Amino acid sequence: MAKYKEDHRETYQLIAGSLDTMLPQDSVARAIRAGLEQLDFEEHDKRYANDETGRLALDPRSLTAVWMLAMLRGIDSSLRLARLCGQDIEFRWLLGDVGVEKSTLCGFRKNHLDAMVSLSTQVLPALGRNGLLPGENMGVDGTVVRAASSRHSVRRRKGLEREKNRLEGLLRDRLSGVDGGPDSAEAKALEKRHKRLAKALEDMSARGLDKPEDRLTVTEPDAPVMRQKDGSFAPGVNAQAVTDLDSGAIIHAQVVDGGGDGGQLEPQIGQARKVLEDLGLESRGEGRQGAAADGAYHDTLQLDALEKHGVDCHVPDNRNAGRSAPGVAPEYAAQHFAHDGQTDTMTCPAGQPMRPRKLNANATAKTCQAPAKACQDCPDKPKCCPNSKEGRSVNRTLYPELLKTVADRLETDGGRRMMRARSVVCEGAFARMSSLLHWKRCRMWDRAGARAELLWRQLTHNLMLLTGTWKPLVLTDGTQ
Repeated sequence: MAKYKEDHRETYQLIAGSLDTMLPQDSVARAIRAGLEQLDFEEHDKRYANDETGRLALDPRSLTAVWMLAMLRGIDSSLRLARLCGQDIEFRWLLGDVGVEKSTLCGFRKNHLDAMVSLSTQVLPALGRNGLLPGENMGVDGTVVRAASSRHSVRRRKGLEREKNRLEGLLRDRLSGVDGGPDSAEAKALEKRHKRLAKALEDMSARGLDKPEDRLTVTEPDAPVMRQKDGSFAPGVNAQAVTDLDSGAIIHAQVVDGGGDGGQLEPQIGQARKVLEDLGLESRGEGRQGAAADGAYHDTLQLDALEKHGVDCHVPDNRNAGRSAPGVAPEYAAQHFAHDGQTDTMTCPAGQPMRPRKLNANATAKTCQAPAKACQDCPDKPKCCPNSKEGRSVNRTLYPELLKTVADRLETDGGRRMMRARSVVCEGAFARMSSLLHWKRCRMWDRAGARAELLWRQLTHNLMLLTGTWKPLVLTDGTQ
């Protein structure tokens, strides 16, 4: 019979040394703690009033470091994290081998947002002192993150009203004594469900969702249904971030309304510039600042406002590039219509004048239209406007010089480099938050919870750059 060495799994062992000697020198926990030592936790200290009386509190630096390491490991459960703080060598070292309860961890993550904002702003000057934050070129990008609510929590108004009426009938039976009684457990459960449905309908009315087909996320009204990265639709939040293109640091991050990037260019760049200005980190060069974004951010009025405030915008207008109505021949595309500045009219390739009729919704372009009879009698109608019954119309921008300046800037070497840098740095920052910081779905509820999760990841992302744990995702040689 084969013989094997005796195991010693149950043998008591005495290990000499401290947690510090047992923790490897290249542990990421040491880098996190070293980075946090450079920050001032005064805002956290103000929340504790135990100078003379009260139980001793846990060091906020330790709790912050624990949650940062948890994000790097993909841990979002306070219960699981509390267990690891008593077992894992890195978490024990960060806490100083002091026990912690899950309620303390949970409360610290969501109840110290103002103090977290202070920490986030402190990381930027530290990056600036290390030469990692010039603040001259910025890029803005956004992404959709799944909300904590389930897809099944999205309900239509007509369904909620039908369910509410059904419950009211059941409650009447209970109260009349026909089926059970008002004090029965079933009646109390029905009453609770009825109140939830009534509140959901009130929320819909307050938001102007009065049509039967209007939808609302019942458990999380601030999370509308959005298209996710996999093409499906589910409750989500729109996270926007402005990144420094020379260092990869996230200057400003915010959860905004709506599911798209439209209308976010000027607000996000403006808030990022204010952050840098308040910290004394505004552009140190003699030239203008640069801002890059993809075509979804193109907005004529916002481009005009930024250009007037000293920002060179690099935003392509590719939303309607080369797009014409079905059946329109290429020679009758909008760019082939001539404008007469003296009469403020357009002329089609066939020589028919077109007078201005109205302004568009943003008052950035005039709509010029030919008379319906002239188009009906024109032999080129099948090529120009085959499906129109009112005559061909063309929009003429009121900001031709601005749009030409922005378009020409994109064709320069510097413009092409800015767009490549935006692709690498901005999308790389969100990729790190999604993959390395495991933010594919929110685990905290409502807008405040989503804001807290974004703020934690912004701070962790920048701290990893500060400590050198992560290398900046920047464009160095003009290539991606």
